[in-house]
Amino acid sequence: MATNSPARQEHGTGGDVAHRDAHHPAPVVVNGVSSDDEPSVAWGWHGHYPKVARLSGFLVAAIMLIMLWGNHEGRQEEIWLVALAIGFFALSLGAIIRSRTSWRR
Repeated sequence: MATNSPARQEHGTGGDVAHRDAHHPAPVVVNGVSSDDEPSVAWGWHGHYPKVARLSGFLVAAIMLIMLWGNHEGRQEEIWLVALAIGFFALSLGAIIRSRTSWRR
């Protein structure tokens, strides 16, 4: 007994996913990324901003160090702020070093 669920109606009764029609156009592939995986590729809105991400890591580290000046009563907050700032700085610096090596290009 076959059920007629909405999922079965969408993919058809034969289960043929490779079949495409006007409602399911062929995928667009840009720089090895398919629109089946990332729908925004088909619209041209797909991209990464590695320089902005690296700069943001340094900016967050600086903001955390600026937060040291405040009304802290104990050292625990300051230890966490410094440790996390060092972590963000190290991750951003590591990303810059990795992007400059030839094996990543």
